[in-house]
Amino acid sequence: MDNIKIWDEVLKEASDKLSSQEINTWLKPLKIIELRGDLIIISVPNRFYKTWVQDKYLKIIKDIFNNSLSIDAEVELTIRNEQKKEAGSYNITPSSNHINISSKGTNLNKQYTFDTFVVGGSNQFSHAACLAVAEGYFHTYNPLFIYGGVGLGKTHLMHAVGNKLIQSYPKLKILYISSENFTNEMIYSLKTKSMDEFRGKYRNIDVLLFDDVQFLAGKDRSTEEFFYTFNSLYDSQKQIIITSDKTPNEIPSMEDRLKSRFAWGLIADIQAPSTEEKTAILMKRAELMNLELNKEVALFIAENLKSDNIRELIGALIRLSAFASFHNEPLSTELAKKSLDKFLIKKDKTLNPDIIINTITKFFNIKPADLKSKKRTKSISYPRQICMYILREKLNISLQEIGEIFGGRDHSTVLHSIGSIEKKIKNDSELKELINNIYKHLYS
Repeated sequence: MDNIKIWDEVLKEASDKLSSQEINTWLKPLKIIELRGDLIIISVPNRFYKTWVQDKYLKIIKDIFNNSLSIDAEVELTIRNEQKKEAGSYNITPSSNHINISSKGTNLNKQYTFDTFVVGGSNQFSHAACLAVAEGYFHTYNPLFIYGGVGLGKTHLMHAVGNKLIQSYPKLKILYISSENFTNEMIYSLKTKSMDEFRGKYRNIDVLLFDDVQFLAGKDRSTEEFFYTFNSLYDSQKQIIITSDKTPNEIPSMEDRLKSRFAWGLIADIQAPSTEEKTAILMKRAELMNLELNKEVALFIAENLKSDNIRELIGALIRLSAFASFHNEPLSTELAKKSLDKFLIKKDKTLNPDIIINTITKFFNIKPADLKSKKRTKSISYPRQICMYILREKLNISLQEIGEIFGGRDHSTVLHSIGSIEKKIKNDSELKELINNIYKHLYS
């Protein structure tokens, strides 16, 4: 059996353990380049792939070789023979057409760099993908589509890519633009009959960083121009990075032809930061602001601020700093309580079932009627289980009462749902953080 067929067997066995998306994204691009008695060498496209596969999938691959295929050997990952060169000869050729974009006309914010970005579990995947592009691995993830809530760091990462590329490849033509500014420029070009110049600007660059693409939805002319811009850049093998607050398929009124193109590359998400990540962000920003902020104060703000929005988190730090300066006091927990009182959660708030249900339906973007319905899709059943768990935890009401709230469900069904969350929360840090975030919204 040759190496290709052996790897096909590995993929087949992996389908029982991993989703088809994981297999297609992370395992299919790998190749066995050497297989001898005690060692299997597998090539990966780049360093980002190597790190990610090593951390997430290497154990599964080893188990398949050793147990399923009875090949008792060590597995080693190696990066394919790609020498990093100047951008002109490394997967992307700088556009030769003259356009009015210099290193000063990129619209990049120089303060947004990888050095000032705090990496954690909520953003690790997106950060790694952006870093790979910024280090010159163009086209591997093209387009790179990053989605997540407002103020979680999408724009920061996008600027960080542009800033690092400018340093490494100064000849590249890089442009950051928000969808709003793109639309405004297009409207101005229509009025001044300068659409050729507009199209030349956007279709003759090397890296397009397009922020908040969801705001193009419903704007037919802007969408059409962006569609042809996207096609032109993609066909010319230019790098495209896009951000949105939703996945491509969740953007309402967005044309299907654009949604399908967004899915051609890699889709990566940024989630709300954990308490530990928010504390680290505050400490990092305080360092940049030359503030003496101890960890106790940072942790208090991270735990008690109503919002998970990083911009609002930093805004709270700026407010605290200004308050401390005005009153000539050090940054302390007591001062944080005074200066941020309006922005902190109120833990003495009285809860009831309606408040809990409305909070959870808003959190998961579903309707209360769906939560109480008989629907069993995961997008409904999972929030329902969490809701039952929180009703029991926060209000200590009986299983029968919870069952009646959810359309007369049997108490055994309620008990199973609550037990399922209780079991998962012990080992699932993401679920634990999710429920903590819901609690914060309950008391906001």
